[in-house]
Order: sequence, then structure tokens, then C-alpha cells
Amino acid sequence: MTSNDLTILYMRFWPERHGGVEEHLWRLASNACVHTRVTVLTENRLQIKPTEQPLPNLVIHRDEPTDMGKLWRWPAVPRVRWWMKQLKAHPPKGWIWAIEPSAAMAAILLGYGKQTVFNPPCCCHAMHQVWKADHQVQSMKIDWYLRQMERFVYRRAGRVIVASESLGRQFTLGYGARLNVHVVPRGADQSLIQQLPDKEDARKKLDIAPDAFVIGFVGRLDPCKDIPHLLQACAKPGLLRLQDRILIVGTGSDEQRIRDTAQTLGLTNRMIFTGSLKGEQLHEAYAAMDTFTLPSVYEGYGMVILEAMAAGLPVIGRFGNWKTSFTSMSEMIRPGVTGLLMHPTDVKNLSAKLDWMIQHPRQRQDMGKRGRTELAKRPWSDVIADYLTVLGLMPAEPTPSVKQVAA
Repeated sequence: MTSNDLTILYMRFWPERHGGVEEHLWRLASNACVHTRVTVLTENRLQIKPTEQPLPNLVIHRDEPTDMGKLWRWPAVPRVRWWMKQLKAHPPKGWIWAIEPSAAMAAILLGYGKQTVFNPPCCCHAMHQVWKADHQVQSMKIDWYLRQMERFVYRRAGRVIVASESLGRQFTLGYGARLNVHVVPRGADQSLIQQLPDKEDARKKLDIAPDAFVIGFVGRLDPCKDIPHLLQACAKPGLLRLQDRILIVGTGSDEQRIRDTAQTLGLTNRMIFTGSLKGEQLHEAYAAMDTFTLPSVYEGYGMVILEAMAAGLPVIGRFGNWKTSFTSMSEMIRPGVTGLLMHPTDVKNLSAKLDWMIQHPRQRQDMGKRGRTELAKRPWSDVIADYLTVLGLMPAEPTPSVKQVAA
């Protein structure tokens, strides 16, 4: 390695925003450029400037995508070749940060293996296991070639950095143990911690009664989120009153199934679908909630849990059983302190957790306050500092939150 520069590879980057991965990479790039030179190689999906420098020490190079209609599930060879072309056009001088297997594989094939950092948001092997347990979760069905590519990258990258011990364990179970796997937990949205919209005003905008109990969800409406499990729990006789609401923020392929489930269970009048929200509108949605529930059967990390905690909400998450569900929520939620963990499969257990939240308003508010206080201690600047320290780009010791997965 000839320098301490950092090159980030990902198909979407600022100003294009799609989800948590893009937000994560913007925070990485915009914070890291304070300490080192950062180059981003990405696709020009918005047809804007091919080269741009939005911040000092941060340069973005955009090239025409091979196919505007497909994302990370492209056939393996064209995708890898596209990334190899970008790396040849802009030879990296230091560390290469790759989120997706095809980009990391391109770097490794070009001889940059030792300086490649693989930072996966999920594990294809574990996702496929979820699909094998329930074929209805089609989004978790991962093609064989992509799983093999991920195995290749995981075994040969110079560093692997994951956001949770659970995700590190998923890779170990799928592809075996290796050295240099670092766990660096993510940070919280400080704007949510610092200032949250007024609850009463937020509820007025959503036409929710002031005395309603509001159960919230934010995220993609994807089968892996298993929102029907939440609705089945809410349908327990006597759990919800007429004014209580289930607030669903997001869009996705599973929306119609969710609506059909709600109608079957007699919950349609208690459902509020807002679609996708951002910025102040998203903050208002969080402010309107009393508790946040994430019933996912798969989460590599679950940034939305941190968002909800930052908004001062007690959270309920699903505990992975490592057979039909793989989640990191047991690392993120301290039961009885910042939230509760539901049983991996038992709907009645989730009903009981929701009932506890309803019956204990003071305790649930205390949970939300504790979660918000804890997250305030780990801003994104600390997360990025830990990343750079692991890579030797900052002269400091990693914080106690940084761990290594045992080889």
C-alpha cells in the first residue's frame, strides 16, 4: 500500500439516496475526508457531473452504469468487469472500501486484496437460509453465484468490518472463520436525539387521537420484515382500543399482502400507511409513536432500531433463532432497559410484549429515555473514527465497542 488514501466503491452515492447504505457511506466519506483523502467510484444514475468535489479531500468519479434497471443482483461477470474498469481508470493508492461482493471481487482480482475492506450490510448465506425455511420470503432467495462470490471476497479481503457480532457469526457459519474480522457498531441520527417534533402536533397531521396508543414500524415493506406477524399479534382480542393505531412508514413489494392481512384480521381501520418519508416528516412519524416494533426475520444490523431509540422510543425486536431468523437485535436492545425482545416464532409472545407496553406507560417512557441517552454517547463521528483506527488511518486506539470476531 503506497498511501493512507481511502477509495469507496458503491453503485449509488451522494446526491443519490436510496436507503441506509447510502446514508452510511455518505457519513463515512464526509467524516473520513477530514483525516485522509477520499475518492468515491460510483455510477452516474442521475446523469450529473462525472467528477465532483463536494468537500475538501473528497472527490467523486461517476461513470455510466451498465444497466440502469438492475442493482446488485446483476449477473456476476458484467458487474465485476464494470468495477475493474473503474479501478483501472482511477487506480487506488490506499485502502479500498467495498460494500457489495462484485466490487470487492474486482479489487481482489486486480491485485488489491490486502488493501480491500469488505463492509457487507448483510450475509447472502444467512439470507438464503431464511428463504429455505420459508419460501414466501422471496427477497431472501440468493443466487448460487452471488453466494460463491461473497465467499470468495470474505475469505480473501484484507479486512472485513461488520456492524454486529451477529453478522460476523453469520459469515463464520456460512464460510468459516478467518482473521481480521472487526465489529464496529453504527451510530445514531443526532438530529433525532437533539430535537424531536411535538407529539401532539405530529399526531394531528396523521389524524391520530391524542390518547391513542400507536405501534410504529419504519422500513421497506419486504417479506423479510414479517409485518403480518406484528398484525397477528395486534389482533389479539382486547389488545387494541378503537382509537389505537398501527403506523406503517415505508413502501415495498409486500404492501398488498400486509393490507390483505390487516383486512382479514379486522385491523384495516386501525392501520395508517404513510408511504416512504424522509427528513422532518419521518421525524414527525417517530414522534407520533408510543413504541417501535421490528419483527424482521433477517437483519444484518437494523439501523432503524437505532433511529427509533434516538427518537426516544422503547423498541421491540425479534430474537434470531439461527434457523428461520437471523437478527442482531439482541445486541442492540437491552431487555427491560431500552426495550423488549420477542420470541422468534410465537405470536402470543409478541402480543404479551405489546400489552406490557400498553399497560406500563411510565416504564416504557423510561426505556425510551435510556435508549436516547445511550445513543447520544455514540455519534457517527465516533463510528468513523473507529473505522479509520482499525485501518491505521488515525493514531488512536479503537473504542471498547470495537471487537474482533474470533477466528
